[in-house]
Amino acid sequence: MEKVSTIRERIADRIGANRYRTWFGDAAEFRLNTDGLDVMVSNSFVGNWIASNYMDELVASAQEVLGEEDPVDVRIVRLAADGDGEQQPARAAPTRSAKDPPPPRRARPGRVGLRGRLEEFVVGRSNRLAYAAAGQLARDPGGAFKLLVLHGGCGLGKTHLLQGICNSLSRSHAELEWRYISGEQFTNEFIYAVKSGNVDLFRARLRNVDVLVIDDIHFLADKRATQEEFLHTFDAIDACGKAVVLSSDRHPRGIGELSEPLINRLIAGMVVEIESPDADVRREIVRRRAAALNCDIDREVVEFIAERITRNVRELEGALYKLVAFASLTKGPITLDLARTALEDHIVRSTRSTGPDEIVSLVANRFGVTHEQICSKSRDRTITLARGIAMYLVRKTTTMSFPEIGRALGKKNHSTVLMATQRIERQLREEATVTWKTKGATHEALLSGLIEGLEHELAPSRS
Repeated sequence: MEKVSTIRERIADRIGANRYRTWFGDAAEFRLNTDGLDVMVSNSFVGNWIASNYMDELVASAQEVLGEEDPVDVRIVRLAADGDGEQQPARAAPTRSAKDPPPPRRARPGRVGLRGRLEEFVVGRSNRLAYAAAGQLARDPGGAFKLLVLHGGCGLGKTHLLQGICNSLSRSHAELEWRYISGEQFTNEFIYAVKSGNVDLFRARLRNVDVLVIDDIHFLADKRATQEEFLHTFDAIDACGKAVVLSSDRHPRGIGELSEPLINRLIAGMVVEIESPDADVRREIVRRRAAALNCDIDREVVEFIAERITRNVRELEGALYKLVAFASLTKGPITLDLARTALEDHIVRSTRSTGPDEIVSLVANRFGVTHEQICSKSRDRTITLARGIAMYLVRKTTTMSFPEIGRALGKKNHSTVLMATQRIERQLREEATVTWKTKGATHEALLSGLIEGLEHELAPSRS
């Protein structure tokens, strides 16, 4: 029992306390046997969801506790009605061993290997241009444009579009080679290639493709050697008239830690922003996801979810899945009262407004300083710049007055806040470039792009 408790703790650490309570708390029973670990659930919906979304976390947690030498098979099973009857594997949950490698993120031509589909993407005013650009590149890669950069906050559909491009290429251009990889994976593979002396193999694998797709390119920020390698990779693919597709949580100009040559390459392509979904898109997403789950949800429940979960698609889907799971576990219909109860914590988070502390912490993290330093009297140039931007953003995104902002940021007087805000506004009008230092590096970025990036990160937190 001690090992089971430890496995549960490791899973909770990996996926977060809220997700753990929803899917593993009272919904799952863990049993150890001579073959490994069984995760017992009472219905197919919960079993299939766990199998599809948390198998990697289960395998890793079991491996840590049970040991690498032991055969670890993680099976998600469904109990019979009496709780002790025949155990049946959940439909979406094949047995996985801790020694099995993770599934590849690349599909061979002609085989669909990623989840996102362009035809399943919900289109509205917030993402129409991004969707059109993705469709055009999928139909004619390297035609109208050879570089597409999609940027926007978390959970707005960037990954869906990137994967949709890859899947469309597999169906419509089976002769073409493509590779889908994350920015983190690109970085890790490059570091491993350097250490193992296999850089040529790494380059051949990435440069000899017709379409290279990299998700979360902002992960390369402040990694100079990796940025240089990507720049050479991009140039090699571009020279052959082939295509590159990228996603980022910010406009390339807003990723202050990117080198200027790389930024210049990126902004020369088709750069498209995806904004937060409007009400029509949110309603359609809820309806489609509910239909995919074979769930009958009344119109008033759809409206309730769409009106109150507004930040991004990912949270909207998460709220729906939680509601369906809650109804499945309670064996009751999905009613408006049930939705209010099940989604209470989602609604509180969604409607909470951004405060000065959150803004200061975000700015401090971007500039490599601390919250305390921004609120201090330090005249260090980096801290002064961060402080001015923080004051500007608090003034722009809240209803706080200059005196209130001054009190919140270290008891400054209102004239200090006024002057700092006016200075930032003047630099924005002048399209000024700013510089700042972090440990061991000097950074330079266009102020408007830097602030735009910070505003994108703040947007999911605002109601």
